[in-house]
Amino acid sequence: MHPLLDQVARGEETVAALRAALTAAGGPLRRTLPDGRVEVTFVWLGAAPSVALQCGLAHHGGRSVPLTAVADGVWAHHVVTTDDALVSYRFVVDDPFLRTTPEDDAGWQALMLEAQASSFADPHNPATIPPLALLFGLPVAAEQYESVLALAGAPDGRWFGLHDAPHGATERWPHTSDALGSTRDITVLVPPGASTAAPLPLVVLLDGSSWLAIAGVPRALDAAVAAGALPPSVVAFVHEAHGSLGLADRTAELSCNAAHAAMLATELLPELRRRYPVAAAAGATVLGGASLGGLQSAYTAMEHPHAVGNVLSVSGSFWYGQERDGQPEWLARRLAAEPRRAFRLYQQIGRLEDGPLALSPGVSHLVANRHFHDVAVARGHEVTYEETTTAHDIAAFRVALLRGLAALLPEASA
Repeated sequence: MHPLLDQVARGEETVAALRAALTAAGGPLRRTLPDGRVEVTFVWLGAAPSVALQCGLAHHGGRSVPLTAVADGVWAHHVVTTDDALVSYRFVVDDPFLRTTPEDDAGWQALMLEAQASSFADPHNPATIPPLALLFGLPVAAEQYESVLALAGAPDGRWFGLHDAPHGATERWPHTSDALGSTRDITVLVPPGASTAAPLPLVVLLDGSSWLAIAGVPRALDAAVAAGALPPSVVAFVHEAHGSLGLADRTAELSCNAAHAAMLATELLPELRRRYPVAAAAGATVLGGASLGGLQSAYTAMEHPHAVGNVLSVSGSFWYGQERDGQPEWLARRLAAEPRRAFRLYQQIGRLEDGPLALSPGVSHLVANRHFHDVAVARGHEVTYEETTTAHDIAAFRVALLRGLAALLPEASA
């Protein structure tokens, strides 16, 4: 435990002094240990029956850990990590995830929305990100956002929070799919000067609402392009279908779904190529997403290599398979057994994603991604692979997205 908390617990220091230290630290208390690792102490101040911490540094695959009452109205939990950690976190009063474990997507969504009502950002940390609850229509006050902790060596997130770069056109229009029998919105970012430029690469991102409303990707793209860190591209965000019921529908659509892959490759991509000044070649097309979005992107490239030549997977759910044929890692097994498809791959996974998965016993996100990487390399694919000290959260996803585009787009633009 941090020495200041020990002093507060013994009555040798005041809560006011602790509050001042938290404000000066910009959130959790940090101290570097002799071996170079960092002790991070999360602190919540205030009377409550119980307080939990939701943070990938603390639970590695679970949902919450209870904070310890150090003194009246002082709650704390400390972890030791490497100095390159990047995570989001929040405090939850009387957290429902400590009372029960959801058995399916519907249960997880219900508990997430219940927990949001009593969740709070760290009042001493100015770095925040909106919570996923926004996507379900739940009103969320700024003090109920998630906080972001980036240690000194964390992946560079400099482009987020910059808002003064030139911004091109933003268009949103409905796309109706015969393959899926549904309609969804597509939001497209067209960079400045695109109409007079040579054909641009096309980037298509699944889970479009998350990248737009939660991650703040558009302005970060503007800033990175303006600084020369990324080449200009047309970026399309694929939203959920109209009338979607939430996580269960998302899981069905993005779990190696042939109809969804056909929608992307044979309906949406041709329409985007007709509407915008983009190159038609598969090698100039990037399809990407996070979690199940990364899985579905790789699956689509395998099913339709003529349409997609670059896959961007952030924390891809390559563990998937148990409910399909009774075994995990279905797509890696397909990749190993079937004729090689010609696509390049950017793959990011967090080292904190090493916890057990209820839907795939014995396999973690981390292990499944390592295996998929090994299979892809063995099959001769060009792979850019990154493991970072991050968890399964959007604070990490959004930084990895821009790193993936930096890895894939220069060659796609050639």
